[in-house]
Amino acid sequence: MIKVFAASFIAGVLLLGGLVALGALFWPALLGPLSEIAAPQPQLPLAADRTEAYFDIDRERVRAKQLYPALTEVGSTVSGDWIRIPAIGVEVPLVLSSTMQDADVIATLASGAALYPNGVHPGGLGKTFISAHSTGEPWKGRYRFAFLRINELAAGNLIHIDFKGTRYTYRIADIETITPQPDSVLISDRPVPTITLMACWPLWSTKQRMLVHGELANVTKLTASPS
Repeated sequence: MIKVFAASFIAGVLLLGGLVALGALFWPALLGPLSEIAAPQPQLPLAADRTEAYFDIDRERVRAKQLYPALTEVGSTVSGDWIRIPAIGVEVPLVLSSTMQDADVIATLASGAALYPNGVHPGGLGKTFISAHSTGEPWKGRYRFAFLRINELAAGNLIHIDFKGTRYTYRIADIETITPQPDSVLISDRPVPTITLMACWPLWSTKQRMLVHGELANVTKLTASPS
């Protein structure tokens, strides 16, 4: 009886060992397809690392990428770079900040709305980021009330960015108010051309920031006014 039990025990151990070895051999092959499905997609490269713009009206190959209505011309308009928001009567010069540092952005706001140098110009793949004052003391310049009525914007309103002879029209999709944190960062990578406007909020306060997010809806050529 003992011999039979011992033989059965040894046979069971050997069978179990064989199954373990077999599983170890074929498990990676069985798990491989599942792991590929579950693996996260790689992040887009940082905006500063990109070598090609998403939309370039100066190249013929843009026709293969066209996602918006065919290019048309906007009637005579003031030359230069501007941000225009018809819903709240905004027509303010758009000025590229020299750096992303707060001091340089704030200095730029004296000349208009500040375009952040994050590597994504209007129309480009990723997030174009623009800030302007909502309120401010006289020493902050003539554009200290540029985004005074930003809270009146709503989804569907249009933002026109006149930049280097082309108008990029964004349609507002979302509006939010956030409390800035010391570790807040500007995320530039997006799979589509988008824009975010920022202003201090509430009025006469720097406690929070109002953010207006939009997506590119149309691109048109500009005709500068005769000088």
